[in-house]
Amino acid sequence: LLAIGSCLPSYKANAEESLSTDEETYTVLFSIQLDSTKPEELSELEIECHPDWAPGAAARFKELVELGFYKDSPFFRVLPGFIAQFGISADKEKNKTWMYCDTTDKEAVKLCKQPLPDEPRKVPNKKGTLSFASSGKNSRRTQVFINLTDNSGLPNFLDGQGFVPFARIVRGEDIVKKLNDEYKGSVNQGKAAYYGQEYFEKIFPKLSVIRDAKIL
Repeated sequence: LLAIGSCLPSYKANAEESLSTDEETYTVLFSIQLDSTKPEELSELEIECHPDWAPGAAARFKELVELGFYKDSPFFRVLPGFIAQFGISADKEKNKTWMYCDTTDKEAVKLCKQPLPDEPRKVPNKKGTLSFASSGKNSRRTQVFINLTDNSGLPNFLDGQGFVPFARIVRGEDIVKKLNDEYKGSVNQGKAAYYGQEYFEKIFPKLSVIRDAKIL
């Protein structure tokens, strides 16, 4: 259900490198355009990230935020009462190295980032927590979802499926309820990763978008 897509190859994750991180909690601020017709209206979502919950996930998220990976990235999969998912960059060049290895681009292959190794879950997938999406063992890359309800047990059992929270919303939970959900899960994630912003704007123009993401 939370698969990234068949276009993304699997690689053996380097656990030592991927999990090295400090243990300090940090905060990320998202500026979100909820309504595609009102670019001047931005809403703030504040996320508290916990390396002590999942050090690899927290380190990867911080790196992606600092890189600008999530700038202009939409919430491409919003399922009311379940999750709101983001993490396909509007910049298709970033997707080449972070989401998949474009084997036709020698530079992209050289720069290709390894997926994260799996980590033990320390906290449940409660409402307002964030976890990386995955498509199987050791496959977490860039996509993240916000739990819109308690998904730890019945009926979705995300805890049992190995999804590991690394952060939680500390301000703006009401904003998440306003994310555009009309497209549900119809975005083709492979095409979105390959074409980036062009695909989103032409095919799914009404998606709510993260206009900026920064470490506070």
